[in-house]
Amino acid sequence: MTIGGITLLAPLKVFVDFDGTITTQDTLEVLMQSLCEPAYRELEDKWVAGEMGSKEILPLQLPLVTGGWPAMLSQLDSFAIDSTFKDFAFWLKSLGIPLYVVSDGFDFIIKHILGREGLLEGGLIAGIKTNQVDLHPDGSMTIQFPFSRADEAKPCRSGTCKCLAVESEKPVRSVVVGDGLSDRCWARFADVLYAKGRLAEYCRRENLSFRLFHNFADVRNDLGSLEMIN
Repeated sequence: MTIGGITLLAPLKVFVDFDGTITTQDTLEVLMQSLCEPAYRELEDKWVAGEMGSKEILPLQLPLVTGGWPAMLSQLDSFAIDSTFKDFAFWLKSLGIPLYVVSDGFDFIIKHILGREGLLEGGLIAGIKTNQVDLHPDGSMTIQFPFSRADEAKPCRSGTCKCLAVESEKPVRSVVVGDGLSDRCWARFADVLYAKGRLAEYCRRENLSFRLFHNFADVRNDLGSLEMIN
């Protein structure tokens, strides 16, 4: 495969954030704001400030959701996805390029919305790497972190270590697409990085190279301009 005249020695794979990137809103943030007890906000502020990681915070936030899983489910269909994402997924599929959804959110939210849009069919999504929420008969929820990093030499406080999600697919040349604070770690080593929102602001502050996008039509058009040849 060639991009911009450079032959890649490893296969190209695309890794996309979910909340605020595939979806038009940060679903988890909106749900927490509307359903959680006020103590949620204090925990969220500590995450934004970098005082605590999501692996520490999410188990504390989940019990604060009034109404548990049923209450969250009742609101999920109000969330829309980027109208250009499905065409982007089909385009990658036609090129034989795997597409992974990587999120520090909740698996049941991602699978519900992608399933509603018909995006879990036909191998459009090669894999979903995210935190796993166990739903109990009484409506309560507990969380597991199958994609957290246990390596003490490379500490990560996120529930889903996005760097690890990419590393686990190596050898690979990576295209990363994201918009938020949980995308900061993999922004530093993506071969091609597309950023918007808070991630773009972070990249500017840190002088990191990125390609600005607004929707997935932008990403597709820009990748095409890099002369991608399968």
